[in-house]
Amino acid sequence: MRDGDRGRVPALTGARRRSSVYARTAAPIIGLLLLAGCEPERGVRAVREVSSPVDRACVDRALRRAFGKIERWDYVSDGNDFPNGTAVAQYAYHQSGDGRAWVTLRIGAVKSQTRIVHEFTGAGSELPQSLFPPAFRAMERASVVLWSSCRIDLSASRWKAVGQDVQILN
Repeated sequence: MRDGDRGRVPALTGARRRSSVYARTAAPIIGLLLLAGCEPERGVRAVREVSSPVDRACVDRALRRAFGKIERWDYVSDGNDFPNGTAVAQYAYHQSGDGRAWVTLRIGAVKSQTRIVHEFTGAGSELPQSLFPPAFRAMERASVVLWSSCRIDLSASRWKAVGQDVQILN
């Protein structure tokens, strides 16, 4: 990405396309990203720091094997969950049944560690509680696959509600 592209929505600045279904599935994700500035974010998030580097190609292969179609964007952080200027790889691998939210995994190097953000989020009104069990099943499946394929341990991740009460966490 060029220096002038920092802080912009990655799908609008020429981030590399990684899937043949990009045109059909990217629009809802881009819409969520654009609405996130206007609408409150809702869902769950876990942030984990690991001491070793993460093989992003292994993550890509493992998630594609487990979930089939995924979306991947590489972008430079504007300072929210990662420090400003951090190169981040984002993998969207499960969409809620109603299309309002996605399960994503974001990976970026922060100082001498790797930060991994695993989340199920959408923007706007509260997500129905019925969307969380399938999302958690997908996240558990991803965690198992990432451990067996890439030796990435997400088991100690602590889930936090984002913008709403999430009953499955209680």
